[in-house]
Amino acid sequence: MTVFGEFFEHNNFGGDSYTAELTNNWRYWWVKFGGDLRNEISSMRARAYGGRSGNAYGFTRNDFLGDMAALNMGEGWTCWWSSLGGDMNDDIESGLLINRSDDETELNMKDLLGAAFADAFDEATEGTQVSRRGDPKIYSVFWPSWDSDRKFVRIEQDMRVELDWWPDYDAQVQYDIYFYVSGGEVHAYVARIRTWVEGGIFSGSINDELHPQMVDGADDLDEQLENGLALLNLLGALGGGFTGVYLLPGNPPNMTPPAGNFGRMGSAYENSTVVLRT
Repeated sequence: MTVFGEFFEHNNFGGDSYTAELTNNWRYWWVKFGGDLRNEISSMRARAYGGRSGNAYGFTRNDFLGDMAALNMGEGWTCWWSSLGGDMNDDIESGLLINRSDDETELNMKDLLGAAFADAFDEATEGTQVSRRGDPKIYSVFWPSWDSDRKFVRIEQDMRVELDWWPDYDAQVQYDIYFYVSGGEVHAYVARIRTWVEGGIFSGSINDELHPQMVDGADDLDEQLENGLALLNLLGALGGGFTGVYLLPGNPPNMTPPAGNFGRMGSAYENSTVVLRT
C-alpha cells in the first residue's frame, strides 16, 4: 500500500518540487518545508495505490496546523490542486501523507466531545469567577514539542476570569488527550494540561488558583472518556476488537469516488478525527 505525494512551487505543477512516497506499513509521512519551498508551494498532487486509500494535506503552519488543503484518494485515484489559490497560495509550511486501512471506524470528536465538555465545564464553574468564552475548539495535534513521538486530540477552551475590583482577565486551558488500544479495546486519557492567563499584575496568582482547578477537571474528563468508550468497546468486541487507532486532521474526509480531482480547503482547527482499526 502506497501514497505518493508531490508539492510544487508554481501553479499547474511547475517549478521546484518536493516528492514523498509512503510505502510498506507506515501510517504517516510528514515534512516541514524549508529552504526554497517554505511559503512557496502553489499546487499539489497525490495518488494512492496498492490496494488501499490515502489522504494528503498541506498546512499553512509548520506544526501541521493552520489552514489546510486536503486531497482524499481512494485506491488507484490521483487527486490534485492545480492552484491552491487565495490565502493558501505561497503559504504552505508543512505537509502530511496518511496511509489508510481497511475496516476502519471514524469518530468525529467535535460531535462526540464538544457539547458534553461545554456542559461539564459550565457545571463545574457555576458560581465561580471563571466562565467559558465561546465553544471549545477540538483539533488534532501531531508530534508536539513536549511529546514528539505521539499524537493527541486537543480540547482548547477560552475563559474569562472576573475580578471584583479589576478588569477581567482572559485565560485558556488545553487538554491533550491520548488514544490507544489495549487488549482489543480503545482507551483515552488526558496526557497534558496547559493553562494560560494573559499578562498583568495578577496573572501569576490567578494561574496559581486556576491551574489546579483545571487539573481536577482532567480527572472528570478521563472518566467521561472511558464511560463514552465503553459502549464502543462493547460493539467492537462483537467484531473481534480493535487493533489500532490513529488521527486525521479536521473533519472526517469524504472518500466517495470523485468524477475528477477530489479534495477540499479547510482548517486544521475545525475538528479532530479518531480512526479505529478492526
